[in-house]
Amino acid sequence: MSRLTVFSLCAALSGAVQVSPAGANPAGPPQGAVLDDDAMGDAIETTVAKVFQGSSNAIVRVESGDELGKVAGTGFFIDTTGHLYTLSSVVGDGLGITVTHGDKSMPARLLAKDPRSGVALLKVDESGPTPFLTKGDCGDLAVASPLVVVGFPFDHEMTPSFGVIGGFDRQSKGKFFTTTHIRANVPVQRGQAGSPALNLDGEVVGVLVSGFEEGAGCYVLPIRAAEKVRADHARFGEVRHGWAGVTVQEIPTPVEGSRMAIDMVDPSGPAAAQFRPGDVILQVGDIAIREPEDALDASFFLTAGDQVDVKVSRAGEVLTLPVVAGQHPAGRKSNLQALGPGSLAP
Repeated sequence: MSRLTVFSLCAALSGAVQVSPAGANPAGPPQGAVLDDDAMGDAIETTVAKVFQGSSNAIVRVESGDELGKVAGTGFFIDTTGHLYTLSSVVGDGLGITVTHGDKSMPARLLAKDPRSGVALLKVDESGPTPFLTKGDCGDLAVASPLVVVGFPFDHEMTPSFGVIGGFDRQSKGKFFTTTHIRANVPVQRGQAGSPALNLDGEVVGVLVSGFEEGAGCYVLPIRAAEKVRADHARFGEVRHGWAGVTVQEIPTPVEGSRMAIDMVDPSGPAAAQFRPGDVILQVGDIAIREPEDALDASFFLTAGDQVDVKVSRAGEVLTLPVVAGQHPAGRKSNLQALGPGSLAP
């Protein structure tokens, strides 16, 4: 590991083992202490075990089958009412879905599949409340932040994998992601598609969507993106991605820190009355725009029918324009699909 990665792990782990459920942990190192190799190894083992044990009760094996055979992956509960996330590729056409939770197997219903993120939302009808993972703040993540991925490789028992964040990517192998993905230097295997990625507090910060370099690393969809799918389903019974009806281009000289300007405005689109070619986009909702790729993040979180405030610079004047997003045209999605689980869904 690089010195930066090792230092980050030491800082994170020395804080992570500082407090136990019973209070102060006398075995933990002093806050800010730099650990030697043996102590650091023990700290990593202790912390990963703690995250694994604390999260395992909310993680399930997901299987589906049809005339083409069986597909298996991982999922995890996100509330007390039996809702859970996995990947669309794991559940296929939504028939014959089974969730195994501990020693218990139960049928699950497919509520929503989102081709733009690759996430599927399922529900099991339990007689009591289901355990669930607490959601973490993706904004707290940075390069070298530690992650623990917990899932079901092959036909084996639940297994943790440990590593660090390598970057935050907009594209891979010439294809754009629909929203920024976390590139994690975490080894993964077939069957772990849909696994939760957890921070050292045991909070879920993303969903494992694909592996690369033969499983040496993986891409993780930020949990905020999965929550957009769930929020849409709760409101409308379906996923409703929004569309503003403009194309953008990069400009050579930034304006107010942004290099993204509107190139064309669809006259039949929802923003035709507000936007003009040449407007420099500064912010969409709560997402600041600095370069054209930022528009992908902003576009993903638009919901058809909802109003969003868009801040633009026009002829030297900063304007805030309210836009009601339209329904995303299916034909415009072809180059902005999720990359999928790769070899992670057997």
